[in-house]
Amino acid sequence: MNWKRYLEIKQNHLREERYFIPENQKEAKQALALGIIDISRYVEFSLTTEPLLDSIHDPDPNARKEAIRKIAGKKSPFSVRMLHQMLADTDEEVRLYAASEIDRLEAEQQKRIHKLRKKLNSNQANPDSRFELAKQYIDYARILLISPNLRSFFLNLAIDLLNANLRERKNDPAYLFYRGLAYKTSGDKQNALKDLKQVVRADKNYLPAFVELADVYYSVKRFDYVKKIMNIISIEKQNVEEFHAQLFWQDKKSVH
Repeated sequence: MNWKRYLEIKQNHLREERYFIPENQKEAKQALALGIIDISRYVEFSLTTEPLLDSIHDPDPNARKEAIRKIAGKKSPFSVRMLHQMLADTDEEVRLYAASEIDRLEAEQQKRIHKLRKKLNSNQANPDSRFELAKQYIDYARILLISPNLRSFFLNLAIDLLNANLRERKNDPAYLFYRGLAYKTSGDKQNALKDLKQVVRADKNYLPAFVELADVYYSVKRFDYVKKIMNIISIEKQNVEEFHAQLFWQDKKSVH
């Protein structure tokens, strides 16, 4: 294999969309205030990624490779963007290791999608299978896809599956949340707001919806609503999983 050409291809994919990655908490706060990063990326940086940033700047290539391994394990949009940044590392082995981790994540995600497609094909009427496949499509688009066209393709597949489920269970909060997340990822802020607001009105304990809703409001510069939402939820450094934060209900006020 022509490894030099392999790295060029990977780096060209990155050039389609550039991201600012803060190097410390102070930079992250400044970037948030200036609108360079959004709320979800700030939360993710603050709670899960900052300790690794020292390692990716370590002069020892082996330490940087270990940081890449840990970053890849987080499987989040922010961490994958960091892996793409590591494709520009000064050490060729580090660049190749970052590229191989990106490929591994892509292969794992495609394998999950293939398995769920096969399961759905055997029973098209199963709403659980449709839901699981829709979630995988959304994860694939949010976390791994840089190309806008590919991202849009998989998000539209997810929305179609969720629409089918919502025809059977019109106000299901989980279906509405993931459809709202798909709309948000695709840039359709109006429909994202509509779905996410419906979720938090129906279920005040569906806290991930509050985070995503705040993020959308932030992107449309409705900081008054962002502030209201942030008065409702708090973020703790524990039980980091899908949203890289454990959120707790604090107030019984709803968001209108």
